[in-house]
Amino acid sequence: MMFIFRLAQITVSVMAIALLCSSASAQTISPAEKLFQRADWVFNNAEQVHYGHRKVPAINQIKSFSNGRCEADTDCSGFVSYLLSEFPQQYEAIRSLQPERKYPQAKIYMQFFNELKLDKPTSGWLKIGQIEDLRRGDLIAWKKPQPQDGVKKKSNTGHVAIVIDKQGTIQETEINGKTYRYQSINVIDSSSVKHFQPELLPPLSSMPHRDGIGKGVVRIILDQSNRPIGYWEGTYWYEGGKEIRKPTLTESIAFARLVANNN
Repeated sequence: MMFIFRLAQITVSVMAIALLCSSASAQTISPAEKLFQRADWVFNNAEQVHYGHRKVPAINQIKSFSNGRCEADTDCSGFVSYLLSEFPQQYEAIRSLQPERKYPQAKIYMQFFNELKLDKPTSGWLKIGQIEDLRRGDLIAWKKPQPQDGVKKKSNTGHVAIVIDKQGTIQETEINGKTYRYQSINVIDSSSVKHFQPELLPPLSSMPHRDGIGKGVVRIILDQSNRPIGYWEGTYWYEGGKEIRKPTLTESIAFARLVANNN
């Protein structure tokens, strides 16, 4: 009986240690990974999706159903802002830059990311300088070049997306006699353009594609030091059915990672 009692004690102790290890492991999930998991949950559970610029707080742009599913009616920055509602301090650092709007535009995300430091976290954010350092859950943001003064501004201010992973290695291509280096990135985002849609969404024969939250590809243009200098909408990204056949070069593009806010 003493042997059985001791064996039971050992078993309970081992189980307790396993539970502690499991708990510790759960606690070590990075903020960036949590952000990705939240984005992936929305992607996998969205029964209805639509892309649009909404005039309501981001937290109201994705609604949960009683069956555990959800619907999402949001643009790119609205989607990211919704995800960041789980990280209020980090979100407020960006939202406060555009207080007149219900949620910050993509160009504001780019502005904030671009001003971060490479080696010093600020307000729970860290700048990622080179594309090889990108990992799952990081964010990509760019500001779309606008027409000169006196010309009507475009409503599309840019784009912000969550990194899934990178496709292969850096590639080169020649367009109009000029060589471009680029890296393809798989992302989750909300966009007006074609996505790989979850099987949960029914086909819509009246639409050429399903807009809104989905998974797709962006291609980032790089300099010789692998720093981002532009984006390529190319054959992956188009608006109004007209393909953009060459990259857009701009300094207004940046990468960032959500980290613990120790301030």
